[in-house]
Amino acid sequence: MAAAPIGPLSVSPTDRTSLARLAELALFGFVPLVFCLAWAVVLFRARTAVVDFQSAYYPAAVRLLAGHNPYAATQGQVVDGGAFVNPALTALAFLPLGLVSGGLAQLIWTLACIACVPAILWVLDVRDWRLYGLALLWSPVFDGWQTGNVTLPLVLAVALVWRHRDRPLVAGLITAAAISIKPFVWPLALWLLATRRFRATGWVLVWGVALNLVAWLTVGVGQLGAYLRLSARVTAALWRGGYAVLAVAGQLGLGRGAGEVLLVAVAAALGVAVFVVGWRHGHERDALVLAVLLMLVASPLVWNHYFSLLLVPLALTRPRLSLVWVVGLLMWPLPPRIPIHTWEQAIAWGATAVVVVTALRTGARAGDHPSPALAASA
Repeated sequence: MAAAPIGPLSVSPTDRTSLARLAELALFGFVPLVFCLAWAVVLFRARTAVVDFQSAYYPAAVRLLAGHNPYAATQGQVVDGGAFVNPALTALAFLPLGLVSGGLAQLIWTLACIACVPAILWVLDVRDWRLYGLALLWSPVFDGWQTGNVTLPLVLAVALVWRHRDRPLVAGLITAAAISIKPFVWPLALWLLATRRFRATGWVLVWGVALNLVAWLTVGVGQLGAYLRLSARVTAALWRGGYAVLAVAGQLGLGRGAGEVLLVAVAAALGVAVFVVGWRHGHERDALVLAVLLMLVASPLVWNHYFSLLLVPLALTRPRLSLVWVVGLLMWPLPPRIPIHTWEQAIAWGATAVVVVTALRTGARAGDHPSPALAASA
């Protein structure tokens, strides 16, 4: 029997598979790589790359090396968000970059921030290569390395604590260092306690005291007051901007006092939820999802790059490509400017709610088993 003729538009199953693979490589590999490289070139040429690093972290390191106050800031820097408002350990961490030229330091830090993204997914056992490319296309992730903030390294710290959660000394050290670099990740310590990891919680206290004692003695104990005063100035100047609960309260017409009451109330409720889910039910993964949400809710200032924390709940519960991973792409309309409009707030917190609810529902279906620490204490 003669073979059926193959028309010019017909495609064999093998060819379809090859085309699908090429499309995947282009969409999840080539596009993210070109996107990051192209934007990095554009931003460096325009001298707008790693703006937080340029305006805050690098100058603080240089001033500290010269023996000056790292917390010196003009009112213009405070209003523009360019003041260095991190604890002393952050200034010490950036000292090595303060020894090289500004351009080289910016390049090194940019590459380090971008490298944190695949590291986060790898540490959380994500092996679907497509998610690595998709994560680089997330708006909060782009904002994280484009501003050169410490957010992406802190997300990596959260991932590392999960990975080493049953190694008390290591988990305690990473948690203490993360909190000492930027205190808004303090719910990580609450999560260790809620999952009855008492030794790790104890190490958080030990390492926290040790790290901060060394850091503040090095920077100067007298600078602690300068740091606290500058933090208060920045919060007072910027609380209506960004995506924090305080900013949402401002959008609703509430004053700062009422906003702070709302923030404390919501944060307290979430803190109780972390404790109930972790301590009473022993669901360590769900408790960490809620702890990540608490980091966002309890912070008095929240910017777009903070939402890169949502990588953690998704990586823990959805390690394969699924529709929920597009939430980071839907946040591209969110600008880094101040103030933020109500509809932009709705997109940010709507995306957060989708991730958290999806992660908790996935955990419930999969059966988030009690942690070994809870099982041992039962």
